[in-house]
Amino acid sequence: MKFGIRTTLIILSIIMIISELIYGIPFLGGSIIVSFGWQPLLINAAIYFIMVVMLAFDNQNSIRPMLLIPLIGIVGSLVAIIPVVGMVTHWILFFLMILFLIVVLSTPIYIPDKNARITYDEKGRRIK
Repeated sequence: MKFGIRTTLIILSIIMIISELIYGIPFLGGSIIVSFGWQPLLINAAIYFIMVVMLAFDNQNSIRPMLLIPLIGIVGSLVAIIPVVGMVTHWILFFLMILFLIVVLSTPIYIPDKNARITYDEKGRRIK
């Protein structure tokens, strides 16, 4: 994973953890969401969609299964319109985003080497 993508995913993950924590508080989160006319849920879905696009177009395949967590976040933000179901959904997404942040923090950063000129033949042997 490249440094810019990793940094952006970390920042978006922290934002989503804070928002899911606030929206998951039983009466406070519900009153915030209802008072803004359910716009926080659409903003959450948009941020999750940005994370999906970033993970889908990243070249590193080892973190590709983590694409599932932002997809669950999009569906969860749309299902969270229902009051009690939404509270439980925000709790679940809070813990999933903590897992996502831990995985993103543990992924290695891809640093390209401009001087590497190693080539291999069709049998996997190194050509000098």
